[in-house]
Amino acid sequence: MNSFPGHITEVTTNGTMSIVCVGVGNGEELMSVVIDSPETAPYLKKGNKVNVLFKEMEVAITTQKELDISIENRIAGNIASMEEGVLLSRLILETKIGEVIAIISTKSVGQMGLVEKMNVMIMVKLNEIILAP
Repeated sequence: MNSFPGHITEVTTNGTMSIVCVGVGNGEELMSVVIDSPETAPYLKKGNKVNVLFKEMEVAITTQKELDISIENRIAGNIASMEEGVLLSRLILETKIGEVIAIISTKSVGQMGLVEKMNVMIMVKLNEIILAP
């Protein structure tokens, strides 16, 4: 599980659902959608500290910096190391917010020509990010 400390920078609520922006350091922000509001979850207040969590299998990787895609959470990084398996590969990515671990198919590693030291962009959908107060 990838985990990063942060602080809430913005909460936008409609009914019982909120989109929460979290500053995770070095000017980077990650967004999460939660089925809660500041009224039902008191931690959802600007300035409060939270941990941002997401699973290794929920990290998408691209070699393109600019993509017309609906995934808002994007962080530039480079591949520090790779462990290629028969089916899946584990990538350790160095980013501005720290080390991110991604598990993707070994087929994708080959098709994309991924190698160590390569610059990539990591992406995580906002519904896959968990906030822990």
